[in-house]
Amino acid sequence: MERLSLQYLKDLHQIQDPICISIYMPTHRVGNEIRQDQIRFKNLTTQVTESLKKRGMRDSEIDRLLKPLEDFRKEAPNWQQLSDGLVIFLSKDHFEVNQFPVSFPELALVSHRYHLKPLLPLLSGDGLYYVLGISQNKLTLFEGSRFSLKEIDADFLPPALAEALRIDQFMASQQFHTGGPVTPNGSRAALFHGHGGGGDEDQKPLIRAYFRKVDKELTRFLSDREVPVVLTGVEYLHPLYHEVNTHPGLLKGGVHGHSDSFSGEELHSRSWEIVQEVFTREQDDARKAFTELNGSNRVVHRIEEVVPAAAQGKIETLFMAVDDAVWGRFNEGSSEIRIEHEGETAEDLIDLAGLRTLLNGGKVYGVKREEVPGGHQLAGVTRY
Repeated sequence: MERLSLQYLKDLHQIQDPICISIYMPTHRVGNEIRQDQIRFKNLTTQVTESLKKRGMRDSEIDRLLKPLEDFRKEAPNWQQLSDGLVIFLSKDHFEVNQFPVSFPELALVSHRYHLKPLLPLLSGDGLYYVLGISQNKLTLFEGSRFSLKEIDADFLPPALAEALRIDQFMASQQFHTGGPVTPNGSRAALFHGHGGGGDEDQKPLIRAYFRKVDKELTRFLSDREVPVVLTGVEYLHPLYHEVNTHPGLLKGGVHGHSDSFSGEELHSRSWEIVQEVFTREQDDARKAFTELNGSNRVVHRIEEVVPAAAQGKIETLFMAVDDAVWGRFNEGSSEIRIEHEGETAEDLIDLAGLRTLLNGGKVYGVKREEVPGGHQLAGVTRY
């Protein structure tokens, strides 16, 4: 599974083939809905089959091309422990499956490029966030959205605090004990009580050095994303981590207490409360800027204006309708836009505008058309 990043989207965008299949669908983690997920996937595959037949492909060619989809559907383990949304990209020489903590609307499209619009808001605006959990014996990383929060593989992070620093004596001086609340797995969470003695100050440089290593690896993992990060851990550790942090997305406040002491739902609720405020404020500020500039030459909304401006890196903020599409072709050399029906050479120009804005450092907010300022399909504010 690939990690979502600007480079990942850029790599997908550069894949061009007469047949590029994009499938998005909501999925479920447990329960009877898993069986419905398989049925939903089969129905979407049928939609792809019908689209390929309309393009003149023979049944044998379709079966050969779609074999990875059929193999995936039949493998029962593929439908266990899914996240909230499934994304599949398939072309002649490329096949990949990804899952995200986002419940995507059902969608199956065939074009000469992959359809990336549903992923764009996850990297800008109202998208993904991470929770970094720090405790004595465990360093955890969670990926979340408004829908859910799930622990992810974090082998790239340093060992746990106690192992990394070999601070058994320090833990004793800090009164580190297991008198905390019972965790979901039945054990007791450790409590970290500094008593303000000289030992505390002696150990702080070691903890800061450890946190610098954590920050370095986490920032490398997040790479080109200013994605929000929420810290969870005993209160004593929060200011120490903030002192050495270099990731611009680390949020103030955080969740006090060990991540193990919270249920998954509780940690999601507490962390999302912090993140939601940031997402809401950013989008409100963007709407306010649009309103203040509306009527000036810095506001664009016609598809013929927005796509060339996005390609040239001129768009600072873009609202796009995720529930609409404008099919056509864009000539980057002449900046000419041709509106066409969905077909082999046409692409969703709303998708293109959002992607190019994001790749050129702009902010993208994917909302329903009725929520786009002015009721347009696109609404952008240029940098100058």
